[in-house]
This record gives sequence, structure tokens and C-alpha cells, in this order.
Amino acid sequence: MTSPTDGLYLRQAGIGRGFRTLVLGAVGAFFLIPILASARYSVLGNHHHLTLSAYRSLFEDPNFRSSLELSLQVAIATVLLTGLLVIPTSIWVSVRIPKLRALLDVLSIVPLGVPSVVVVLGILGAYHGILNLILTSPFILAPIYVVLALPYSYRTFDTAVRSLDIDTLVEAAQSLGASWSRTLVGVLLPNLRAGMIGALILAGAYALGEFVVASLLSFNTFPVYIVQIGLTAAAEAVAVSLVALLVAFVPLSLVAIVGGGRTKRRGVLATG
Repeated sequence: MTSPTDGLYLRQAGIGRGFRTLVLGAVGAFFLIPILASARYSVLGNHHHLTLSAYRSLFEDPNFRSSLELSLQVAIATVLLTGLLVIPTSIWVSVRIPKLRALLDVLSIVPLGVPSVVVVLGILGAYHGILNLILTSPFILAPIYVVLALPYSYRTFDTAVRSLDIDTLVEAAQSLGASWSRTLVGVLLPNLRAGMIGALILAGAYALGEFVVASLLSFNTFPVYIVQIGLTAAAEAVAVSLVALLVAFVPLSLVAIVGGGRTKRRGVLATG
């Protein structure tokens, strides 16, 4: 037999679940309805029958393939540089120099206050006439994107580092005779996998979606191509936007799956 208190608790829990369902449904509709409307327009356009002409002309356009390949290459370079710079730095500061955490927290958000135009003008002014070969290479975008994506990549990984008792893990590994490199690769990174993947994916997603820097430096990346085709062909612009959304959605879904699987495994180990 349930008491009045139990009944009140059950009613409150039911109301809470219903409210959460309502909020999640509203948020889902807010995002899904424009996407579905865009998908419908991309296969109908100004016609009144189903046609894939927008996608067909899109995939037949050599500029589409070249711009997408360029953006993917720059994104991969951005991810590699982020992994080499951000991840070891965050771990090293957390273990060896924790007093510098506050300084790194401030430096990591500085790119949010610096417009991309200012960054480009500063790079052109600093390296003009000295490193023209580098400035004419599209891979100059990668280090720029690493810096501009720091507020997202560094904060994401640093949050994972702060949530882990990293000092205890390092001391335990070194007490067993593990070197620093083995401790990093065999102990710390597996426990920071979700945060590491999240930081790298955010850096890559930023590189795939950035427009201002690439446009000012006259590189025909995928976002620049989207803007250019949007000036002349509406249906093709919507189609290429959906393709770009799919390109970003797949890796972000991978992060959610990997992170969720990691959390579930931890819960099973904790209850076991």
C-alpha cells in the first residue's frame, strides 16, 4: 500500500517526465522542421514533382568535389595539430604546473574576442613578403583554425581532464615503473577518450564550417563554395547545405556514441 507521500512523489515524477518530453519534443521540432523543409525543397525546387536534378548537377560540378576535398584535408590537418598541441599541453599543465591552469583558461577564450578579419589582417601583415609560399598554401588555414577553435577544443578536453583524478592515476602508473610516455598513452588517454574525441571533432567541425578566413585568403573551401553557389542556384544551395549538414552530423554522432558507451561501461564497472 502506498502512502500519500509516495503518491505525491509519483505524480511529481510523472509531471517531470512529461515536461522533459515536451521540452525535448519542442527542441527536436525546432531543428527538424527546417531540415525537413529544406530537404523537401531540394528535391522539388520550383517544380511540382520529385526530381534529383539539384543533387545530380551538384555532384557533377568539379568545384563541389575540389572544395569538399580541400575542406576535408584542412580539417584533418586541424585535427592533427589540435591533437598534438592541445591534448599534451592540457595534461602536462594539469599534472606538472597546475598553477598555469587559470592562465590557460583565459588564453583559450581570447579567440572569441578577436574577429576573424583581424586575425587574417594580422597574419597578412606579419608574413607578407617573408613566407609567401606558406600564405599561398591552403594549409595555412590549419594553424589558424587550431587557434580559433581553442575555446571549444581546449575547454572540452580540459573539462574531461578536470573530471578525472589524474594525479592519482599518474602516481599509480609511475609507482609501477611506467614512463611518462607509457603513462600518457596507456593510462591517461584511454580514460580521456570521450573528451579527446569531442575536442578533436569540434576542431574538425570548426574547420569544415569556417567561411570568413578562407574567403579573405581566397581559398575555395566548402563553405565558400556554398555561399558562391547560393548566389546563382537556390535548389543546389539547399542541397549542398544538407550535404554539409550530413558531413558534420556523422562525426558528431560518433562522438555521442563513443562517449555514451564509455559512460555506460563506467556505470557497469561501478555497480559491479
